[in-house]
Amino acid sequence: MTDPARQATAGRRQQRLHARASVVCWLALGLSVAAYAVISATVFHQPFHVGMRKLRYFDLKVYRGAAELVLHARPLYGHPIMRHLGFTYPPATALALLPLTLASITVDSRVLTAINIVLLVWTLRWTVSLWRSSNWAAGNRFFTGLNDWTIAAAAAALALWLEPVTTTLGYGQVDLIITALVVFDLSRPDTARTKGAAIGLAAGLKLTPLIFIPYLLLSGRGRAALWSVGAFIGTIVVSFAVVGGDAFDYWTKVIFDTRIVGSVADASNQSLQGAAARLTGVTSPGALAMAFVVLVAVVAVALAARASRRGDDATGFWLCAVASLLVSPISWTHHWALAVPALLLLVLSAYGQRSRWRWLAAAVMAAVGYSYLPELLESRRPGAPRGLWDSLGADSYVILGLAAVILAGFALLRHRQERLPPPEVVNTPDQEDESAVPLSASAPVT
Repeated sequence: MTDPARQATAGRRQQRLHARASVVCWLALGLSVAAYAVISATVFHQPFHVGMRKLRYFDLKVYRGAAELVLHARPLYGHPIMRHLGFTYPPATALALLPLTLASITVDSRVLTAINIVLLVWTLRWTVSLWRSSNWAAGNRFFTGLNDWTIAAAAAALALWLEPVTTTLGYGQVDLIITALVVFDLSRPDTARTKGAAIGLAAGLKLTPLIFIPYLLLSGRGRAALWSVGAFIGTIVVSFAVVGGDAFDYWTKVIFDTRIVGSVADASNQSLQGAAARLTGVTSPGALAMAFVVLVAVVAVALAARASRRGDDATGFWLCAVASLLVSPISWTHHWALAVPALLLLVLSAYGQRSRWRWLAAAVMAAVGYSYLPELLESRRPGAPRGLWDSLGADSYVILGLAAVILAGFALLRHRQERLPPPEVVNTPDQEDESAVPLSASAPVT
């Protein structure tokens, strides 16, 4: 058999393999979603979750209450909506939630759950695009040939059961929407005219993504940074135009009061301030603690910008995502949905680079995500007797996040002299002729 004939036979065999993989992956996603729905309805009689809390779409009920307050021109802040908790998001979020008042809580919960699951798949698809554009596909012809949606379906089938995802679904939270906006924006080419606007919109709805604005600026994407700032300011302008009194209250008082969100020392608060509160028993951070928080933010953004300038936007994304969660005063476990794409990036990198260390890191991250340790330790408070393992479990997200930032720093410094060579390119099933995927480049920093 001639070489062209062998190549044609191998190509057809590869196509059949990819077709079977696609069927299996989408079937796995369907079974995973069905299992989630059945277990939630028949075993837990509420959205699936492991731990002491009864989620029961609690945050969705707060959102509906906030939308009702706006609809009836009543004050949005300063009083409880559900139990002792009130609305803590920017007023623009309350405006975006107004459609919730059109239906019952049952309908809202079903629709929001469906939207979140769809966005989980879509976000992971954009994550694969980010991986391809960042030289993370080097040396990995199997994943390179797979359709992006196929990889996303398989990843979503597994990610559905991670604690940040199940808590987002169970509370009826918006974290997967915020994550989708950020990953979508960063996966777009730098030449996209409105790149950055989705990040600004996400920050206007929930402040955590603000850290991506200096990242865009320092990585040489000034126009995208300006679009982010413009979209963010736009959400503020709209809120002042529609609910001026509430907007004034939020941006002058509410934004500075973390007490209204909940206990900083709660084990579900996986931030640096939360870990410090559990360790010391002091809920108000001192000057030294705040200095460390600022240092982590500055170092992480600088490292992310450095990685991006080397052509590694995947590392830039996850560094900013993890840093934003670490430095925020309150980062509940469902907020860590923003870091879920980082786990997929790590798995793709580990497979592509044949790295045992990256596989180990991915396994540790997945184990923590599936263990629900913060939720299981939720009843513990600062000052209560607990051993080393309890402390590690209560601060597991924080420990992993800090370790990731530190290791990325060492890796970037070690490779500071390296420059990525122009990659060989090949078209993929999801790309047209003008878009290409790197096949050979030096390994990215993770």
